[in-house]
Amino acid sequence: MDYQYDVMNYNKNNPATITLMQLSSGTRKTELQWHREPEIVYVMEGRAECSHNGDKTFVEQGDFILFNSEDVHLVRAAEECDCSLLCVNFSFEYIRMFCKSIDSMYFDTEANPEVKAKIIEVLKEISETSTENDYSELIRISLVNKLYYLLLSECVHFRRASGAAANSKRDFSYAKTAIAYINENFKREITLDEISGVVNLSPSYFSKYFKSVTQVSFSEYLANLRLENAINFMLTRNATVSAAAFENGFANVKSFITRCKTVYGCTPAQYKKKLLKKG
Repeated sequence: MDYQYDVMNYNKNNPATITLMQLSSGTRKTELQWHREPEIVYVMEGRAECSHNGDKTFVEQGDFILFNSEDVHLVRAAEECDCSLLCVNFSFEYIRMFCKSIDSMYFDTEANPEVKAKIIEVLKEISETSTENDYSELIRISLVNKLYYLLLSECVHFRRASGAAANSKRDFSYAKTAIAYINENFKREITLDEISGVVNLSPSYFSKYFKSVTQVSFSEYLANLRLENAINFMLTRNATVSAAAFENGFANVKSFITRCKTVYGCTPAQYKKKLLKKG
């Protein structure tokens, strides 16, 4: 089963939040997210599948992916390959002490292979730093500061006046509004007319637009989100299949079972047993 735990949290002295995560290939995470703080995800073991502003990519062991502020993203284990991740969420307020124009910047770590290699070395050191020593946090803070130095001195680009990154290929403003609405209301029926009305687009245009930026249709995203939450409901509350279905937006038990077979190739009860055995 998936788990995560914090290693270092934001406070007035710490420059970042560091989280270690173990993701199972058996759990196909679906909920897209975005946040103000940029984030680096480093793959310590395994292989990660990432959605980044509508583009699908894979990150191999020993490599990382960077999400800039407000980038729409999703990270999960690649199929048939569990993965261990180190996630570093930047602190804008901390960086602002050294760089006042941080809000108008974004980072590109792909343009210079030498700098990227140095960033990987820092991330590897962070991942290998023991948390048992009372003073080990001092080492992590120094390493995060080194990471910031590399990003600010070698990887900075400035945003356009619109606030979008200069290399942004899509407009995600409507998608963010729609996704947030779906994530908050997936437990009840949401029609295409309703969600397209939320973003003031015609249903036909919204359908094409949503799939172009998320790589899945509105109905598929909604069904997968319900499935993910229903399976988690069964695991964390020891709920029955019928209770999980109705508590998480499925019209009936049959639709829950059908969706689970489509995505995982087995029934919800069988999938639960598989995850519990694996965990």
